[in-house]
Amino acid sequence: MCNSCNGKFAFEMADKDAMAAAAKSAHEKREAWHFHVLAPNCAFSPNPKAYTFLLELTDQDRMVCCFFDERPVAVNKELLALLHGTDALSDKRAAEGSIDAAGSELLDMIGAAATAGKSWHHHMMFPACKLNGADGKWRLFVEVEGQQPTLLDHDSEPSLVLNRIERLYFGLS
Repeated sequence: MCNSCNGKFAFEMADKDAMAAAAKSAHEKREAWHFHVLAPNCAFSPNPKAYTFLLELTDQDRMVCCFFDERPVAVNKELLALLHGTDALSDKRAAEGSIDAAGSELLDMIGAAATAGKSWHHHMMFPACKLNGADGKWRLFVEVEGQQPTLLDHDSEPSLVLNRIERLYFGLS
């Protein structure tokens, strides 16, 4: 077992295949689960020299992680489709409505960071997420190089904003 977030929770170490298999197994059993990719400079990262893929198996009260030298794009996309659907990265702008002012400001900030070549990353924190301190709300957490983290809390899943952020993250928008 290892500790993360200054010892706030413990997690099991696993290789990529075992971690992905645990996510798929939880999904097949319809158990609650989600994941985070923690950049080396992430406030939550237990390893400042690597990317950390952190799988939260909520119904099992279990956390599994593995480390990567490079951003783990393939496993991220694979499990993103399992978690949010195969159309998770499709352009949902027109189909799902409008984004509120706070969401637009967040997207503008991320776009400016990307244009300036600053590193940035994000987390979508489900209400039951161990990283989430928002008391039952959905939280978008964004870190941009040289800035304090930006938090945006919602009463329901901010799917459209998350879609725009994910598309920026994967270079699709």
